Amino acid sequence: MKKRVIFACTSGIATSTIATEKVKNYCAQHGIEVENIQSDVATVQSQDGMADLIIVTSKVSYDLEKTPIINGVPLITTIGEEDVLEEIVRILKGD
Repeated sequence: MKKRVIFACTSGIATSTIATEKVKNYCAQHGIEVENIQSDVATVQSQDGMADLIIVTSKVSYDLEKTPIINGVPLITTIGEEDVLEEIVRILKGD
Protein backbone atom coordinates (compact mmCIF):
# COMPACT_ATOMS: atom_id res chain seq x y z
CA MET A 1 0.00 0.00 0.00
CA LYS A 2 1.31 3.45 -0.92
CA LYS A 3 0.56 6.52 1.18
CA ARG A 4 1.46 10.18 0.80
CA VAL A 5 2.87 11.85 3.92
CA ILE A 6 3.86 15.48 4.36
CA PHE A 7 6.77 16.06 6.75
CA ALA A 8 7.02 19.62 8.04
CA CYS A 9 9.36 21.52 10.32
CA THR A 10 10.21 25.17 10.76
CA SER A 11 12.51 25.33 7.74
CA GLY A 12 11.22 22.36 5.75
CA ILE A 13 14.67 20.79 5.68
CA ALA A 14 16.34 19.81 8.94
CA THR A 15 14.29 17.89 11.50
CA SER A 16 11.63 16.85 9.00
CA THR A 17 14.34 14.99 7.06
CA ILE A 18 15.28 12.98 10.15
CA ALA A 19 11.63 12.14 10.78
CA THR A 20 11.11 11.17 7.14
CA GLU A 21 13.77 8.48 7.19
CA LYS A 22 12.53 6.97 10.46
CA VAL A 23 8.91 6.89 9.30
CA LYS A 24 9.71 5.51 5.85
CA ASN A 25 11.79 2.68 7.33
CA TYR A 26 9.22 1.81 10.00
CA CYS A 27 6.33 1.91 7.56
CA ALA A 28 8.20 -0.29 5.06
CA GLN A 29 8.49 -2.93 7.79
CA HIS A 30 4.68 -2.80 8.04
CA GLY A 31 3.96 -3.04 4.32
CA ILE A 32 3.41 0.67 3.70
CA GLU A 33 5.31 2.55 1.01
CA VAL A 34 5.58 6.22 1.92
CA GLU A 35 5.70 8.93 -0.72
CA ASN A 36 7.14 11.84 1.21
CA ILE A 37 6.73 15.55 0.67
CA GLN A 38 8.99 17.97 2.57
CA SER A 39 7.31 21.14 3.76
CA ASP A 40 7.44 23.83 6.40
CA VAL A 41 4.86 24.53 9.11
CA ALA A 42 3.98 27.89 7.56
CA THR A 43 2.44 26.16 4.52
CA VAL A 44 0.89 23.08 6.14
CA GLN A 45 -2.60 24.58 6.45
CA SER A 46 -2.69 25.22 2.70
CA GLN A 47 -1.74 21.56 2.11
CA ASP A 48 -4.78 20.15 3.91
CA GLY A 49 -6.21 17.35 1.77
CA MET A 50 -3.03 16.81 -0.25
CA ALA A 51 -1.79 13.81 1.74
CA ASP A 52 -2.91 10.90 3.90
CA LEU A 53 -1.07 12.28 6.93
CA ILE A 54 0.98 15.30 7.99
CA ILE A 55 3.79 14.92 10.52
CA VAL A 56 5.18 18.10 12.08
CA THR A 57 8.38 18.41 14.09
CA SER A 58 7.57 21.95 15.20
CA LYS A 59 4.72 23.02 17.42
CA VAL A 60 1.52 23.94 15.59
CA SER A 61 -1.60 25.32 17.20
CA TYR A 62 -4.18 24.20 14.68
CA ASP A 63 -6.02 21.12 13.49
CA LEU A 64 -6.84 20.44 9.87
CA GLU A 65 -10.23 19.55 8.39
CA LYS A 66 -9.21 16.82 5.93
CA THR A 67 -5.80 15.50 6.95
CA PRO A 68 -4.73 14.03 10.28
CA ILE A 69 -1.76 15.83 11.77
CA ILE A 70 0.72 14.21 14.17
CA ASN A 71 3.30 15.73 16.47
CA GLY A 72 6.57 14.17 15.28
CA VAL A 73 8.85 15.68 17.93
CA PRO A 74 9.35 12.23 19.56
CA LEU A 75 10.95 11.12 16.29
CA ILE A 76 13.68 13.68 16.97
CA THR A 77 14.02 13.31 20.74
CA THR A 78 13.38 9.51 20.67
CA ILE A 79 11.23 9.90 23.82
CA GLY A 80 7.96 8.19 22.95
CA GLU A 81 9.18 7.43 19.43
CA GLU A 82 7.76 3.90 19.26
CA ASP A 83 4.29 5.11 20.26
CA VAL A 84 4.32 7.76 17.54
CA LEU A 85 5.51 5.28 14.90
CA GLU A 86 2.75 2.85 15.88
CA GLU A 87 0.15 5.63 15.67
CA ILE A 88 1.42 6.61 12.21
CA VAL A 89 1.05 3.05 10.95
CA ARG A 90 -2.42 2.78 12.51
CA ILE A 91 -3.57 5.95 10.77
CA LEU A 92 -2.06 5.00 7.42
CA LYS A 93 -3.62 1.53 7.54
CA GLY A 94 -6.96 3.03 8.47
CA ASP A 95 -7.30 1.09 11.74
